[in-house]
Amino acid sequence: MSRADLLALTPQAIASLSNPGLVKRAQKELEQGKGPRLEELADGTVVGTFEDGVIARLVPGKAFKDSPCSCNATAVCRHRVATALAYPSFIASSAAPPVAEVKAEAPWSPAAVDDAELARVLPRRALERAEGLRERGYLAQVRRGTFEGEDLPSVALATCTVRFLVPRDLSYARCDCSLGTGCEHLPLAIWAFRAADEKDPTRREVSVEVARGSVTSTVGGAALDTAGDLVRYLVLEGVQHASQGLAGRFAVARAGLEEARMTWPLLALEELEELLGAYVSRGARYDAPRFTSVLTELFARMRASRTPGPVPPRAVLGMDEAPETKLDYVRLVSLGLRLFAEGRERRAEVVLADPATAGLLVVRRAFTYAEDQTPEDGAWLGRRQGAPGATLEALARGQVLTSGATRRTNRLILFSTQGLQRTSVTPQSGDWSPLPEPLLVKDVRALESAWRSRPPRFLRPRLLAENVHAFAISRVGEVTYAPGAQEVHAELEDPRGHGFRVELSHRSVAPGALDALAGALTGQHGPPRYVSGEVRRTARGLVVEPMALSCEKGVVALDVQPAVTTGKLRTAADAPALPPLAAALTEVEGCLAEGVHQGLRHVPPAWTTRLDTVASRARALGLKRLADDLGALGATLARARASGAAGDEAALAETWASAALRTQVGHEQLGG
Repeated sequence: MSRADLLALTPQAIASLSNPGLVKRAQKELEQGKGPRLEELADGTVVGTFEDGVIARLVPGKAFKDSPCSCNATAVCRHRVATALAYPSFIASSAAPPVAEVKAEAPWSPAAVDDAELARVLPRRALERAEGLRERGYLAQVRRGTFEGEDLPSVALATCTVRFLVPRDLSYARCDCSLGTGCEHLPLAIWAFRAADEKDPTRREVSVEVARGSVTSTVGGAALDTAGDLVRYLVLEGVQHASQGLAGRFAVARAGLEEARMTWPLLALEELEELLGAYVSRGARYDAPRFTSVLTELFARMRASRTPGPVPPRAVLGMDEAPETKLDYVRLVSLGLRLFAEGRERRAEVVLADPATAGLLVVRRAFTYAEDQTPEDGAWLGRRQGAPGATLEALARGQVLTSGATRRTNRLILFSTQGLQRTSVTPQSGDWSPLPEPLLVKDVRALESAWRSRPPRFLRPRLLAENVHAFAISRVGEVTYAPGAQEVHAELEDPRGHGFRVELSHRSVAPGALDALAGALTGQHGPPRYVSGEVRRTARGLVVEPMALSCEKGVVALDVQPAVTTGKLRTAADAPALPPLAAALTEVEGCLAEGVHQGLRHVPPAWTTRLDTVASRARALGLKRLADDLGALGATLARARASGAAGDEAALAETWASAALRTQVGHEQLGG
C-alpha cells in the first residue's frame, strides 16, 4: 500500500524538514532525469537507489534524519530529500492502489493523539519537561488546518511554533526550536489542540490556556506591588523632579518582575528607565508622550492581571515567555527596513518574515558617531553591516538562511557565528505570494475586522514590528506630494478592490525615501506588486507607512535609497485637520502627559485650568465617561494637596491612570 505520509508532503514541508537548498538541488536533478530509482518494500519502506550507488531508505514512522542512507550523512541529505520528492510521481506511474480512501476520511486533528502515543514517540525527559510546564500552565494559539497545500495545523507557543506536516504521523511534527523534532513542545501543542476542541471545536483559530488545574490566579504579587509603587511615585513626582537616585528602586522592581517571570511588565519598566535616563542626560530619545504611554501600559497590565477579563492574566504579564529561544534552520524573507536618528546615534531595524510560522523577526543595528564625525544617513548607512557578510541594504532586499540564531522575547533576532552555525544572505525574487495571511494582506477589510477584535495595545504582547504587514497591490491610483507636510500620498487597491492609503513623510535620516517611493509607485522599477510597512488605523481607513516595495524588477528598500529626483508629482493639499473627537483625545493626551512630565505634586494652577478645559470639551463632544474621569482627577488632586496623606496621593495616581487608559482606548477605537 502506498505511503500516505510521503504523498502528503509538499516541497515546502520537505524543505522545513531539511533546508530549501537541498530541495532545490533535488528538484533540479529530478527535472534532469538524475533522480533515484524507487522501490517500495512490503513493510512500507521506500528505497531510492542513485546512479552513484548511494541507497536511501525512508522507513515508516521514522523522521527523515533518522532514516538510513548509505552516504552516512548525520543530517538530512539530498538523497533522502530526492527520494521523498520522487515518490508521488512513482506512485502515479505505478499500479499501486490509489489513496483516495485515505483522503476521504474526516480531517485529522492532533487532539486525537493520546498520551500513550506521546510516551511511545518522545524521550522520557522531554515528556517530563512538558508535564512540568502543563502543571504551571501555559498559553497557546491553535490554528486548525486541512493539510491541503500549505494549510497545516499549527500551535504558536510563547517560545516556538509547532506544525504538523502530515496527518497521523508525529515523526513529521516540526518545531522551530533548536531541536526541531522530539522536543517537549510537541505534547504542549497536542494538549493545546485538545483544549481548543473543548473550548470551541468550530473556529479556525482559538486562543487557549492549558493547565492541569486553575491558572486564573497569578504569582508574584509582591513584584507587582513593588513595580506599582514605583510607577505611582513617577506619576506624582514627575520626570522633571525624578532624580538619578531612582536606579536602586528600578533595580529592585526589575529583579522582582524577572524572578516572577513577568516579561511584559519587565520590558515596559526597562523602557521607562531608559526614557527617564535619556531625559536626565538630555538625550534625544526622551519623548514625553511615549513616557506617558509606557506608564499607562504598566497600570493597565497590573490591573488586568488582578481582574478577570478577556485576556488571561498569564498573557497580560507574559509569564510563559522565554527570555531567549534557540532557532533551528530557518528561512526568512526581508520586508524592508526603517532607519532612525537620535542626535549622534543612528539605528536600523530590518523586518524579516518567517513564512513557516507567519511571524516577524527584527534585526537591529545601532551606530554612534563621535563629535568629530558626521553621522551617516540613507544610502551611506545602507553600506554598514547588517548581518554576517551582508550590508544593511542587501539584508533589507534579500532573504536569510540561518541555523542556530537566537530569538529574544520581543522577537529581536541575533545571528550566531560559532561552530557550524551559519548565516547567509542571498537575493530574493520579490514574490511575496507564499507569505501566509495575515502577514500578507489580500483583503484590507478582513485585516480591519481582525484589528477591531484585538485587545488594547497596552495588553497585547510587546512585540517589535507588531503592525508590519505586506499588502498585495492590484492597482495604483493617484500619487501626490504635499509640500507643506513634505509627504508622498498614494491611493492603492488590494486584489478584492478595497482601497488603502500609503503615506510617507520626509525624514533627514532617509533623504531618498520619498523619491524612491514615488518612483516605485509610478513604475520606475516595473509594476509594483507588493508594499510592506507599518500599518495604522485612521478615520479614513488603513494607512501604510511603507518600508519596501516589491516591483517587477526587484525589491526597493526605501530608506537606504540615494536621493535622486524622479520627476514632478501632482501637488496635493496637506492632510485635513483631525476630526473633532480625535482632536479632543489628542488634547487630553497632551494634558495628561504634561501632568506626568511635571509631576502631579508639582503642577501649577494653570495645569488644573487646562484640565477643566479639556474635560468640558470632552463632555460637549459626548465623551461623558472620559469627562467624568478628568473631573475626578481634578477633585482628587485638590484633595491630595489639601491632606498630603499617602492614601490620597496613591488615589491621585490611580485616578490619573484611569483617565489615561480611557483616553488611549478611545484613540485606538477611533483609529488614532
